[in-house]
Amino acid sequence: MSKVETILASRQDEYGDAIDNFVKIGKIWGALLDIDEIPAYQVALMMDALKTVRLFRSPEHEDSWLDKQGYTQHGYEIATQ
Repeated sequence: MSKVETILASRQDEYGDAIDNFVKIGKIWGALLDIDEIPAYQVALMMDALKTVRLFRSPEHEDSWLDKQGYTQHGYEIATQ
């Protein structure tokens, strides 16, 4: 199992299904911004963007690189369902 797969499995155990969480996050973000909900695949892209910004500050931080891969994987899974 790759590091990314290990992290995704750990997060699944701790926080539940990623896609369900992205849907909930999209609803909350939309409500906070007073707009329609944000689609789950866009939540994945925005979380990836967050990690990108952090990596500009600390490019050697492995966890952020691994998280980016995980968000990309989830985003792709959501978009191709």
